[in-house]
Amino acid sequence: MSIVWINDAYVSDATAHVPIRDTGLLHAAGVFTTMKAVGGAVVRLPQHLARLRQSCEALAIPLPYDDAALIAIAGELLAQNGLTDARMRLTVTRGSAATAGDGLSPTVFFTAAEQAPYLQVLYERGMTVVLIDDQKLNPYDVQAGHKTLNYLSRLAALRSANVRSAGEALWFDVHNYLQSGSISNVFIVKDRVLITPPTPADMRDEAIDAATPYPRSCVLPGITRQAVIDTARAQGITVKTAAIDVNALLAADEVFLTNSMMDVMPVCRIERSAIGDDRPGPTTKQLATALAG
Repeated sequence: MSIVWINDAYVSDATAHVPIRDTGLLHAAGVFTTMKAVGGAVVRLPQHLARLRQSCEALAIPLPYDDAALIAIAGELLAQNGLTDARMRLTVTRGSAATAGDGLSPTVFFTAAEQAPYLQVLYERGMTVVLIDDQKLNPYDVQAGHKTLNYLSRLAALRSANVRSAGEALWFDVHNYLQSGSISNVFIVKDRVLITPPTPADMRDEAIDAATPYPRSCVLPGITRQAVIDTARAQGITVKTAAIDVNALLAADEVFLTNSMMDVMPVCRIERSAIGDDRPGPTTKQLATALAG
């Protein structure tokens, strides 16, 4: 039985509870971030907290703990569970009000569990992914670009991909441009240039906004995504944030995915279409090695 932290208390996961009128339960009104701990330290924890706090502010979700408190809680939670390497998740719901007009009482909880790493064969041979064509991401939704609790559609698409022997499902927006995977950010490589779709923050850059053939983005500002961009630039690789349509995706020399648990995951097959030589490409391998180092 694992220990979780919820609203100032460390308790067993069997006794932790969310109030029945919590808007996270009733309306999926909440945000979260998933992190990896290695050797007893949470990887890029300050960046995760900064993004979570930005989402809370954008969606009017109270977060009554400062970063120092949350960093201390993460360390104590690992210790209480006897873990050094772990999958961690911090969730904040908008909470509930006792009566109309009362201030919200948010629910904040942190969990830690043993890592279930992706199979090594996927990194060696590349993942197969599928394209979602019967659903589209809506960049005009207030939740676009945030990691919210409203995750059912993404998880259903991921389950459907798994049934088809694929590891991820790629999503396009209502304008038919690539945005992300169900649980990952997407990069392509063409002629040694690294390209990824812009986030809402990227599109505040006038040059990027002018070059993008759609007005808003659904892309989550992934923490590993940014680490890959920073690493690529440090390695002398040209990086572009730009629109990607299905033709550019299928014509890419390399494709890979990122998130905090998979790090850099090569994609070598999009449904029945091989990418490049049907094996991880040189830029993908270079970035994976540099990020791991």
